[in-house]
Amino acid sequence: MVVTSAHLTLRVGEESYAVPAAIVRELVVLQPMTRVPTMPPCVRGLMNLRGTVLPVVDLARQLGLGETAITGQTCMMVVDIDASDGARSAIGVIADEMLDVVVLDDGNVEAAPAFGSRVNPRYLSGITRLDGRYAFVLDLTCILSPEEIFALGEGA
Repeated sequence: MVVTSAHLTLRVGEESYAVPAAIVRELVVLQPMTRVPTMPPCVRGLMNLRGTVLPVVDLARQLGLGETAITGQTCMMVVDIDASDGARSAIGVIADEMLDVVVLDDGNVEAAPAFGSRVNPRYLSGITRLDGRYAFVLDLTCILSPEEIFALGEGA
């Protein structure tokens, strides 16, 4: 039996990535943010989204790929992440470009290689081909865990 799942494709720097659409709550235009000086560098600030305060993480920065340029067209995906204590948190994530939603079947996603990407291999749950190019499938649960965000912030 072939298992299929929807993925949101996005661009960070020159690379294409895919994230499971099941954890993406919505896409919104980035609103003004309040910078919090004590937060790790990947947290660009806090944003009020319809009365809910969300931390906004720069995916490029968290992946070690520089900083995302913010323009008037910058979109943010709001994702639901399960923390290690079982609590569910909404987090805003910005990337250079949100591209498309695609359906991938498990036969089209292979194990991520331990090389070939500047991104930490533990952040990758697989690799697939989209439009003749490779796209890495990201494990946002790992990338956006509070433990991971703060651990990287301490190393900066």
